[in-house]
Amino acid sequence: MATNENDMTGKVIARKSGLHGRGLFAAKDLSADEKLIEYKGKRYAQGEMPNMLVDGLTKFLGLSDGSGIDGTGWAALANHGCAPNCELREEEGRGRLRAWLYSLREIKQGEELVWDYRLDVASRKEAYSLWACACGAEECRGTMANPDKFRKRKG
Repeated sequence: MATNENDMTGKVIARKSGLHGRGLFAAKDLSADEKLIEYKGKRYAQGEMPNMLVDGLTKFLGLSDGSGIDGTGWAALANHGCAPNCELREEEGRGRLRAWLYSLREIKQGEELVWDYRLDVASRKEAYSLWACACGAEECRGTMANPDKFRKRKG
């Protein structure tokens, strides 16, 4: 079988998204809890990070050990969704944390793969002005930010 340049693993394919730009889609029917593709890119040590706001996009993934990945690989094409069918999971590998996109449920061929970015932002204003969500899910919260992490204002 010939491999399409947009076909990364035989499980996912990149193409134009109705949500935003290019997205990732299931290249075949996927099972729940299936390991799909690694989140790759430039690595940053604990406390370092790139400019997080470039043209209203972020591809930076903060990891639990304080390091991060500025996504430049195919997995970074996966769009945000407030009703995700995927999630990123950390795994130890080659002496550092790595992140992989996993399916949360069965996904039909052609369905867009989305995960909840739950961005860490400073305020509600920033969350809704800079990181508005357009996923269209019935339970859309209107932002790609994590509302549980808004910093509390004093006074």
